[in-house]
Amino acid sequence: MRALDILRVLNEKNPASLAFLHERTGLPKPTLVRLLQTLIAAGYVEQLSRRHGYRLTQAVLQLSRGFRFDHHVVEVARPYMDAFTRVHKWPVAIATLEGARMHVHYGTQGLSPFSYDADVKRPNRIPVLQAALGRAYLAYCPQDERDVLLRLLRQSGHAADREAKDKNFIARLMSEIRAKGYATMATVPGETANGIAVPIMKGDAVLAAITLRFYDSAMSEQEAATRYAGPLHEMAKQIAAAA
Repeated sequence: MRALDILRVLNEKNPASLAFLHERTGLPKPTLVRLLQTLIAAGYVEQLSRRHGYRLTQAVLQLSRGFRFDHHVVEVARPYMDAFTRVHKWPVAIATLEGARMHVHYGTQGLSPFSYDADVKRPNRIPVLQAALGRAYLAYCPQDERDVLLRLLRQSGHAADREAKDKNFIARLMSEIRAKGYATMATVPGETANGIAVPIMKGDAVLAAITLRFYDSAMSEQEAATRYAGPLHEMAKQIAAAA
């Protein structure tokens, strides 16, 4: 039961420091560390750093088919996203980090007159460094979390993650995204659509990222940013405040 107490607290605050877990569970820190190591070994928890502590992994979903620690922010975001597309017409989508991939939970393609088949058929798990959603998450998450994520990407062996090994590229990319205030997707041969994405933040934590998809033939990246980056940021703030 003590391990379940830890999971319940992490479900309330994810990630959580050892001090926070100690305060909320009342368990002695040596006991907490031992139980956390057991949960890590089982794949239900991962340690980010001393500062940011521990967080749940998606393996927790196996404990209960209905459990999602990111479900709340997605449900909160839905009406804001629907309203955004009704006003601005273009489709938007929301994703959270799962392991070393971004998981797209919801999109407004069905409400947009500008959606097309390729959008509907896009996979729901996408590479961090190729997607605007992943780039926005990476650029704005805390440095300790970024370091952990980049280490996972460097170790993955997937072609989509190979740029994680280029520290100069990553530094330039992160700096560029933060300077502009939004991220764009990597150039993909044959791709006729683009996207701009911004983070949904609560304090210094990134809860999720949200993107607007548009045709290259309809407008340039700069035109999309000029028209929609501001409204996207405003929507992200509203979602964070309501989450």
